[in-house]
Amino acid sequence: MSGKGKVKLSRLTPVPEEKLVMRLATVRTETAGSESVQCVIATENPVDRYDESRDMVIREVLTMDGIEFRGGRNHMPIVDSHDRSTVSNVLGSVRRMRIEGDELVGEAYFASDARSQEAYTKTREGHLNDFSVTAIPIDGFFVERGQTYTTKRGTVIEGPASVVTRWMPTDASICATGADERSVVRRSYLDIPNLIEREMDMDEALLKSLAAMGMPAELSEPNTVLAWVVGNLSAKEPEMAVEPEPVEQMDMPEEPPQEDEEMAVEKADTGMEPEEMKKAIDRALKADRERRREIYSACEKLGIERSFADGLVDSNAPLDVAREKIIERAANKAIGQTADKEMGNVRVTESETDKFYGAARDGLLQRAFQSAGVQRSVESPAAGSEDFRNLGLRRTAEKFVQRMGVNIDRMSSRDIAMVAMGHPSTLNRFNIQRDAYHTTGSFANLMLDAANKTLLAAYDEAPYTWSVWARQASSVADFKAINRIRFSEVGNPEVVPENHDYPESQMSDAKESYKVEKYGSVFTVSWETVVNDDLDAISRIPAMQGAACRRKQNAAVYGVLTANAAMADGGALFNTTAQTTAGGHANLAGSGGAISVTTLNTAFTSMMTKKGLNSNVILNIQPSFLLVPAAIAATALQVVGSIADPSAGGSAAGNSNTLNIYGPNGSRPLRVVVDPVLDGNSATAWYLAASASQIDTVELSFLQGEESPVLENEWDFGKDVYKYKVRQTFGVAAIDFRGLYKNAGA
Repeated sequence: MSGKGKVKLSRLTPVPEEKLVMRLATVRTETAGSESVQCVIATENPVDRYDESRDMVIREVLTMDGIEFRGGRNHMPIVDSHDRSTVSNVLGSVRRMRIEGDELVGEAYFASDARSQEAYTKTREGHLNDFSVTAIPIDGFFVERGQTYTTKRGTVIEGPASVVTRWMPTDASICATGADERSVVRRSYLDIPNLIEREMDMDEALLKSLAAMGMPAELSEPNTVLAWVVGNLSAKEPEMAVEPEPVEQMDMPEEPPQEDEEMAVEKADTGMEPEEMKKAIDRALKADRERRREIYSACEKLGIERSFADGLVDSNAPLDVAREKIIERAANKAIGQTADKEMGNVRVTESETDKFYGAARDGLLQRAFQSAGVQRSVESPAAGSEDFRNLGLRRTAEKFVQRMGVNIDRMSSRDIAMVAMGHPSTLNRFNIQRDAYHTTGSFANLMLDAANKTLLAAYDEAPYTWSVWARQASSVADFKAINRIRFSEVGNPEVVPENHDYPESQMSDAKESYKVEKYGSVFTVSWETVVNDDLDAISRIPAMQGAACRRKQNAAVYGVLTANAAMADGGALFNTTAQTTAGGHANLAGSGGAISVTTLNTAFTSMMTKKGLNSNVILNIQPSFLLVPAAIAATALQVVGSIADPSAGGSAAGNSNTLNIYGPNGSRPLRVVVDPVLDGNSATAWYLAASASQIDTVELSFLQGEESPVLENEWDFGKDVYKYKVRQTFGVAAIDFRGLYKNAGA
């Protein structure tokens, strides 16, 4: 290299292996006051978790292809160790989130307050490394034991495992130890001891060049040299990388400065000859190959999955750090796993904390079901659950606080309740670490678990009738309009004269549109609830919420019939206009009449003679359900339940000699569906509906992942209560009028 050569400074771009050594001065620096670091928030690396529904440890995988950013925003808050109970625990935000390979990465920016700056300092100094994501699963599937699933990126997942194919991240936590070993702060070439520092001394020529640039002569140790390079050479231009000019251009005159993207900056002569540079590159590449080989070899010998080794390699983990993580991984795999030699399988045993939580959960749940009047029982209750069944909320809270290592002898009932529920100020007053409370086995999660299961049990047991005759469509992924297309029927075949072309069947289509809506309510549980041992808060109230959710669905479906709203063709769902007229449905007996052979025959005739979108095709629709309000249920049941026609003849003999064609042995059997929701609109109107397998009538769709009510909770700092939010998301609409008929009644 000529003494007149210049070093070109350009924006940071991926650096090939052959330029590895020149990354000596390539670090991602932050502008003054930005206080940010790059981080990996989540990966497709399988993470072990305890699945209480299956009572075993499974692997969980978040697929990067299925991420959905909340509100479409690619940023979210950073919280301290998953503690979202108060805004004071928000340390900053992750911005510019994006998918890189099988990782969700972003820029972690820390707030300006003292606590956030303390976390930032610990992160920059390398004391804090791990990130963890909190996510809402939307859709996925389960891989059974003995089966495998291969992701799109080639990672093999062994069952039992839950593969989450759609999910929404809500916040990121910076924590001491995260579940995913690869969700870490992305260290720059300066931030972590790297292979070049460990495998070679600094080149004398490079030291001389740096000294010529102003570096103090006493600096020679690699870490201090690198620190000076980053602090002095890169400080003026963030996100810059030093790249060598091609050898044949080293003696070329300096390029004119480029604006923005290039921003060429004139630097002093590096003094490094091409041969010296090549040797340094060769040493670095050789060291990196040896590092990779040893990592893969060690993981293979210890039976550690390839994806874990890939993570260590790709993160540029130094060899000693990689060895520590490999040993830790192997130890974790050994602990809690016992080989069944006869069956030849491996099972993961529960910890004492899991057993305690399981017993408390099932004991409280049995009591909650009994209090709420739910008929369901707890299947296979955990061992020891009988000890908690009659313990009550207050005593159970004491047990949880004691397991946190807290002496409750001098604590009031109020303080015990507040600590058990995770009240931040009370935790601080008793000098209780937040991570001692915020675990999956906390008392707050116990109450949420009991409330959620009671709500769902009551929801399942609540009476409803819409599913008997209406159709539950496939769940949808979003709140966009759902378009249901109705294709017309193919016309009857026509005569084809000799030497004539076959006629083309003409088809048409129509559509109905609707969308899912969000419904919900909130109830609260205070610390006084625990002190007073008031179980209703997590038993009867959730049970009533579950029943209300089911009633809402039922009312929405029958509301389609009673509202008689206009359909896409402009006509009301039920009208008397001839079908040959635009918007005409001819499926309403406006003058009405009581249920009888005569009125039913009129209804059957109307439905059977309905035509398709092609007016010459008769559909022959057969009614299957008779929908009635409670006021005329007895008449309907009598008409449909009688073998003989109840209205035939004037004597018992005449009656018994006339077959009831709508009865059990008749040719037109009907199933009576009684629902009092219809009484609110009319006590005399009745309806016929065809089977949903024959033709569309009314359909209901849920949002994916919310086919049953969802219960969430959070701490309300202002009121010292836990707020429980109940949400269900669905939409309902009439799809085709031809399968429905209405009689206004007598």
